[in-house]
Amino acid sequence: MSALLCLLCLLASATGLGLPEYIASCSRNDPNLNECALKSARESLHQFSMGDPSRGLEPLDPLYVPVMTVYLPNENGLKLVFKENSFSGLSALRLDDLKFDLNKKLITADAFVSLEVTGTYELSGKLLVVPIKSSGDSTIKLKNTNLHIRFWYEHVKCDDGEIHWKIIKHDIKYEVEKATFRLENLLNDKVIGDQVNRFLNEMWREIVADVGPAISQSLSAAVVDNLAKLLEQVSYDNLMPE
Repeated sequence: MSALLCLLCLLASATGLGLPEYIASCSRNDPNLNECALKSARESLHQFSMGDPSRGLEPLDPLYVPVMTVYLPNENGLKLVFKENSFSGLSALRLDDLKFDLNKKLITADAFVSLEVTGTYELSGKLLVVPIKSSGDSTIKLKNTNLHIRFWYEHVKCDDGEIHWKIIKHDIKYEVEKATFRLENLLNDKVIGDQVNRFLNEMWREIVADVGPAISQSLSAAVVDNLAKLLEQVSYDNLMPE
C-alpha cells in the first residue's frame, strides 16, 4: 500500500471521519444489498456530485474538459477544436442500476443523463472547396445518454488495522441518443454559419465518436478521483458493516 494511502487512512482515523451523513450504509450480509446500495446512492448522488470541501471532494457539476478535437470528415477536411468545455447536468444523473460483487470485488452501474457543454471553438480547413477559419462560443447538447460503468477494487489494510477499498481499474461505455451543436459567430456570416451548423448536426454521430473518449475519460476520472478519496476516509466496516 502506498505511503499516501496510509497517511490518508491515519488522518481519517485521527479526525474521526466516517461515512458522510448524506450516505447511508448497507450491510454486506443483506440479501438485498444491491437494492439497499441503489437506494442509498440515489439519495446521495446529488450531494456527492456537488462536492464536499470538508473531505476534499471536488464538484462534478460543472465538469471541466480543456480540449476536444474533431476532424470532419477526416484530416483533409475541417478541424474543429472545442476548448474550455464546461459540462453541466451531472448532478441530475439518474442511477438506474447498481450491483456489488463482493467476491470478484467488482461494482457495476448503469445511469442515464443529459449534458450541456458550453465553451469556445476554433474551426479551420475546407468545407467542400471553401476555406474556412473561425472562432467563437460553442454549445453542445448530449441528449439521453446511457452510461455503463465498472469499477474494480481491492482490500488494503491501514496501519490502524482498518480495511479500506481501493479502486484499481475502471471503464465506461456510453450511448448517446442525440447530440446537437451550435457554433456562434461563424465567419460573421449567418448564411454560411447556418450551413456549417447544419452540416455539423447532420454528422453528430461522427463528432460524438471523436469527442466521446475525451468526455468519458474526463467524467470517469473525476468520479473515480472523488470516490477514491472517500474510500480512503471510510473503512469497509463503516461502508458495509456485517
